[in-house]
Amino acid sequence: MAPPLSAGPDSSAALLSRAQRAHYRLDWAKRLARNARVSTASQLTIRLFGIPEGFAASLGLATA
Repeated sequence: MAPPLSAGPDSSAALLSRAQRAHYRLDWAKRLARNARVSTASQLTIRLFGIPEGFAASLGLATA
């Protein structure tokens, strides 16, 4: 019976230097632009449960 094949990473793959890895990362401007919400998106609504009405009113939140 033959020994099982190794499922580990390929040892022939070259490791990238810090500068090479940084080249593929996004800078903050590109990251924020990619994550930005489009202007045509509808209004976002978040429901918080368990918040006392008085506290929500003091924060100016709408209550049900």
